[in-house]
Amino acid sequence: MPAPNDRVVASSNGNGSPHTVLIIDDELTFCAVMGEVLESFGFEVHQAYSAGQALTILARVTPDLILTDLRMPDSDGITLLEQLRTKPVWGRIPKIVITAKASATDLTEARRAGADGFLRKPFSVRELRAAIIPFLPIAAA
Repeated sequence: MPAPNDRVVASSNGNGSPHTVLIIDDELTFCAVMGEVLESFGFEVHQAYSAGQALTILARVTPDLILTDLRMPDSDGITLLEQLRTKPVWGRIPKIVITAKASATDLTEARRAGADGFLRKPFSVRELRAAIIPFLPIAAA
């Protein structure tokens, strides 16, 4: 959980609803912790544990930001990023790749596939906040 001095508040998406974030990672514990942190920022959070599950969620929810791992069992993150570019509404969503094991080549491929930012695991709440700020407005509480 964020330390008191790391507390942030997310602004709404213009219609009074909080900004929505989709987390895609096959590690359930990581998703749970990330979900708690992002909710403490004021975001509505959806979690997918595979690329296939993410596409199912995206069929009914259009998030304001996607945080995705590169290594997943059913499909790698590069393939998912490429799929997201196929629909204009998904292609416009900012995407941050969150990964523990990524080579420079992986990051270059992710950028070409549509990644807008990167965050290496493990990371701090401050680093997460810094990665999100360019894409979603967050104000210090």
